[in-house]
Amino acid sequence: MKHRLALEMAVAFSLIVIINPPRTWAVLGEPVSTVETDRVALAGQLSMIPAQLYTIQEITTSELVVREYVSSDTVFAVAWRGRRPPNLVSLLGSYFQEYQEAAAAGASSGPRMRGMTRIQGARVVVEAGGHPGDIRGRAYIPSLLPSGVTKEMIQ
Repeated sequence: MKHRLALEMAVAFSLIVIINPPRTWAVLGEPVSTVETDRVALAGQLSMIPAQLYTIQEITTSELVVREYVSSDTVFAVAWRGRRPPNLVSLLGSYFQEYQEAAAAGASSGPRMRGMTRIQGARVVVEAGGHPGDIRGRAYIPSLLPSGVTKEMIQ
């Protein structure tokens, strides 16, 4: 029952992001060079938040805040919170298909906490949930997490 509910949530979330109009974000696992293009395309505000082991590049629009976690010029994680979900097709890039396949296979793991569903593929982890008007989540590539960085730091 728990796996079925997680699968239904993942499928519903995927459908929501697929039918959203296309939006551009820096892509998970790719170079950070597209962030300024993203900011201009979204008419969002870009701020950089330096941390000890990485930099957070945050794009803020009226509906959504996306935080892109960068180390060695590569986006290793993203987190979002807003009134609507981001376009995961753009955000996950080449990892989106893996996410979809893991969701369809019921690859959710761990207990659901406060409406969050965790989908783990072979190379990517996506945790998302919330309720209408307060959608949040994060996606990260475990193999790209810098030494000393934990998933709890990605918010």
